[in-house]
Amino acid sequence: ENGREPWILEALSPIRENLVDWLEITKEQSVLELGCGYGALTGALARKAGSVEVVDSREENLEIGRRRWSQMGNVSWRLAADEGGSGLGGQRSAVGEAAQYDWVFLIGPRTKAATLGIAGQKESWNREEEERAYLAEQIKQAASLVKAGGHLAFAIPNRNGLKYWAGAAEPHTGRYFDSLEGTGHTCSKRDLERLLEKLEGREYRLYYPYPERWFPMSLYSDEWLPRMGELNQNLRNFEGERMVLFDEEKVYDQLIRDGRFPEFSNAFLAVVGPDVQALPAYVKYSNDRAERFMIRTEILQGVDGPLVRKVPVHEDAKAHVREMKRWEQELEAFYEKSGVHANRCELRDGAACFEFLHGRTLEEELDVLRAGKDYAGLAEKLQEYRRLLTGALGPELQPFAMSSRFAEMFGTPEFTRAYEGAPVNNMDWIFGNLMIMEDGVWVIDYEWTFPVQVPGEYLIWRAVSLYLHGREELAGLGLMAQMGISKEEEEQFARMEHHFQRWLLDGTVTIGEQYLSTAGRTLELDSLLEADRQERIQVYPDMGGGLSEADSFWIRTEPDKRGAVRLEITLPEGTKGLRLDPAEGCCLVKVRRLEGELGGSYALEYLHNGRELEAEGILYTTEDPQITVTNLAEGTRQIHAELVIERLHPDTAYACMNLLNRVRSAERLSQSAPFRMLKKIKRALGR
Repeated sequence: ENGREPWILEALSPIRENLVDWLEITKEQSVLELGCGYGALTGALARKAGSVEVVDSREENLEIGRRRWSQMGNVSWRLAADEGGSGLGGQRSAVGEAAQYDWVFLIGPRTKAATLGIAGQKESWNREEEERAYLAEQIKQAASLVKAGGHLAFAIPNRNGLKYWAGAAEPHTGRYFDSLEGTGHTCSKRDLERLLEKLEGREYRLYYPYPERWFPMSLYSDEWLPRMGELNQNLRNFEGERMVLFDEEKVYDQLIRDGRFPEFSNAFLAVVGPDVQALPAYVKYSNDRAERFMIRTEILQGVDGPLVRKVPVHEDAKAHVREMKRWEQELEAFYEKSGVHANRCELRDGAACFEFLHGRTLEEELDVLRAGKDYAGLAEKLQEYRRLLTGALGPELQPFAMSSRFAEMFGTPEFTRAYEGAPVNNMDWIFGNLMIMEDGVWVIDYEWTFPVQVPGEYLIWRAVSLYLHGREELAGLGLMAQMGISKEEEEQFARMEHHFQRWLLDGTVTIGEQYLSTAGRTLELDSLLEADRQERIQVYPDMGGGLSEADSFWIRTEPDKRGAVRLEITLPEGTKGLRLDPAEGCCLVKVRRLEGELGGSYALEYLHNGRELEAEGILYTTEDPQITVTNLAEGTRQIHAELVIERLHPDTAYACMNLLNRVRSAERLSQSAPFRMLKKIKRALGR
């Protein structure tokens, strides 16, 4: 099979497991998975639980699951009677009336439309109301299978998810805007909260998987919402084409500013049961990289307050997590004389736990200056950062010498100047990792610390480059040059960074790279508008006061098989003049017919702002091509036109114009008196 097929990626990608892998399921607990699909989550549940019972209404799903997880001896498989699919009575009959489980998972409850076989149709029945009732019954049935003290977890799309507003198709129907119009199969945050409130006496907590529930890399909650600039992985249309009607990252930033992100999250994960507030408030996966670096980061409430926990999610990553304690001690020793500190780290149960610091990051301080357009203050703050970094590394700085370790991680750039660098470096000396507090500056994250010497300027470039990304208004301020980094060095450091990122991946194909090779077509708004504009002509009637946009109107065009556009244009009464704009951009136009109708047809004369190509037509190198009629008779109400319009890339149009100018110049030269005299002399001399 083609491994790039979207359905194969959705079924087999380990990123799918991020949705449930972080939950605290123990080997003493039993799990029921209602509806397994092709077993995308079954493996993660089986690795954590004592036993997993899988119930699905499709024998095909169960057979694939059995083969995929045949090595798991703690999984059993049951076929549900198709009494509402994987959602209703068939489940109960499959597991038995008295069955109770520590965890019940209902990931992607089945829709009523899918059960009835009408998932892709628009029906007259009240789909929105009936789908909610169907979902409520599934949740109620699933909750009845949870033992006292157990938990229910289910995930569903949000019908108000921002991706639907931005132009993603509704996944169940394949049509645009079905969810927003009430003919989709999802529910809103308020709908979901009403359903959860009906589970009387049960505590619940909502999580917001990002970018969505299929390939989640982060899970937010009401206790830990995203910050501006974090939501920048929004194109995940593996299932088919989508439109991009606006920049989702920028819209998310506005929603975050207004505190409305939860309403527009693309999906929800609800965890129902006792003590759910003890679960992490935030989970971020970094498992889209080399196995030795695969971890997840959690923010949760500890005994002494909030703490940050980094957990290895692969056996090979355990050493990477243990090293974080070593780096805390070494970096603290490096920095102690400069007033910089490394966030305290403690190893607990194989995880690295960090103190949750309260303060404002340097990135936040820079953004305050940026918002106030205090660019001089921002530039000075960057200089403070440079002095801070130089001061922190100062005692350890030595002349830079390229090592084999450096070449492995960063390649072999040919530097043209001498640098200094410390023998151990935290590559993430970036603004978001520097917390400004009363007792100094604290480096809150130093995961990318390695015993390798790098130029100090590379660390500066990395921090400034990451900050400038997405902040377009700062691009022209020359901040990198003010930090002493030349254009040549920017290019060198960028190549180093690319090599470093590939080294961190170690051959891993990221979900972002999978998107580029697998996803459906993405239709940008500008492209859609441009395509629409190519099929219309703008008409400017002069009503006596000159030409104006207010009086103009558009006519849709549809070329025939030979590319000709035939138009019958009705002019407003009192039209005294006329201009036609055949396109919006460079083009080649042949005017085959242009006549007015006034008791019979008469030829219309015209001027244009292009260049005559004799029989080939009029070449326009302007973005505003025009045909201005000069002899419109008073009382003319009808215009007949036949045009052939060929749109050209600007480079093509200018190349044609240059060639035409050279031809015309040669023609003028050949007709000049000196040239004719030279020809006569040559003939006389017999040459």
